[in-house]
Amino acid sequence: MARPEEDADAPDRLERRSRGYRLAVNAERIGLCAVLVAVFGLLVLQVTTRYVFGTPLSWTEETARFLLVWLTFLGAGYLMSRRLHISVDLLVARLGPRSAVAVDVGATAVAVAASAVMAVAAASLAHMSGDLRAPATQLPMWTVHTAAVAGFALTSLHGLVNIAVSLRHPEDVPGAMGPAAKEGA
Repeated sequence: MARPEEDADAPDRLERRSRGYRLAVNAERIGLCAVLVAVFGLLVLQVTTRYVFGTPLSWTEETARFLLVWLTFLGAGYLMSRRLHISVDLLVARLGPRSAVAVDVGATAVAVAASAVMAVAAASLAHMSGDLRAPATQLPMWTVHTAAVAGFALTSLHGLVNIAVSLRHPEDVPGAMGPAAKEGA
């Protein structure tokens, strides 16, 4: 059995060393996969009932749309946990290790701050939409708006974890030990 430090599926230091964090990130991944399968299943059901039976179900399209919203926001949090958000590292690749870490921490701090502000704004929206209901499913709209709260909160939390790991272990910052950094060392 491989030790957590040698876990090849865990991309960063904290995930390799913290069983709890690794389990949390894997739970996010499994949840995202379940939501994706549910969206696919609902779309297949919608197409089947519409074109095969000629009597479409009114709730499948709306439910799939709401699940897609959840998939998008929760996926953003998961991407932050794995440091997989799109970034332009042309500049970082040419910097030294300390500068690359500073840029990484600074960019992540901006993302954390923006996500925290957006989580608060989304919570306000979810609260204001408490009495609204979706037309086909009659779901309260706060269940849909809560997706933004959860996604932005996860993005902020994972960003804070990434900052802490970057400051304690700068050698784990993606791009910090690139060709330019190795030449300067």
